[in-house]
Amino acid sequence: MTIRYPDILDYAFPQGRQSYGPKDCILYALGTGFGRDPLDPDLLRYVYEKDLQVSPSFASVLGENTDWSSDPQLGLTTSGLLHGEEHLVLHHPLPVSGEIRCHTRFSEVFDLGVNRGALLVMDRRIETAKGQLLAELRRIEFARADGGFGGPAPGRGRVELAALAAMPDRKPDRQIVLDIDPAAPLIYRLSGDLIAIHVDPEAARQAGFHRPILHGLSTFGFCCQAVLSAAGYDRARLARIGARFTAPVFGGDRLAINLWALEGRQILFEASVPGRQTTVIRGGYANLREARSWTSKPH
Repeated sequence: MTIRYPDILDYAFPQGRQSYGPKDCILYALGTGFGRDPLDPDLLRYVYEKDLQVSPSFASVLGENTDWSSDPQLGLTTSGLLHGEEHLVLHHPLPVSGEIRCHTRFSEVFDLGVNRGALLVMDRRIETAKGQLLAELRRIEFARADGGFGGPAPGRGRVELAALAAMPDRKPDRQIVLDIDPAAPLIYRLSGDLIAIHVDPEAARQAGFHRPILHGLSTFGFCCQAVLSAAGYDRARLARIGARFTAPVFGGDRLAINLWALEGRQILFEASVPGRQTTVIRGGYANLREARSWTSKPH
């Protein structure tokens, strides 16, 4: 199959609609490590329905539907798809329950060349059923097997890719070490991403991995948790967060997340698996609001 450019930019994603409640929020939190210490009150409020808080990165799975990747009109090799980057802007705290709708589109598809792959730039708006904007995300998927279709190279398309944030040349201000439960991929997939490489050993081997890999967005959620630790676990303070995925994480890995605090309530972060001497997240950034700065609630 071959990507048809520029036709792919007109691909009509079905409008995403989803009703969710406390159990969905808790399941997501468990798939991103919030249950690691059930005696920690800061973590408990993300996994216990009493005074439940919703992780901001839960927005990354709202309206999630991976069926688009196998639509033959896109011409994609689904076994070669990997999550490249995620960028999330939070406009309002996510409610514990409600109905959302989302609008997704391809903003650009970059051609890296034959045998080098393609970058699919996807933008999504997430709104309440009444139309209030909750969050916006930009997702970049790396299609490893689909380059050479005649599309624009990065820097020449309809959108400009953000430069990777550079980490300060000093020791991190904080390091958060999180153990990834071996069952984490099995738990996280129940939040919407049912692609087989995260659960089926044979599918993972065919994709070039020795075992099923953790979802990149689960790793993203672990990093969001680390950023929240620098904000007193106050979810309302997170305004935006983004990162690039550079290597897979597996269930059972130990994840070390380094955080640097900058002026203007900005935090930079990277994540690695020390046991494999592998950096898995690069260019991570987050912006925090002042405490209790949000005055309106989503409806």
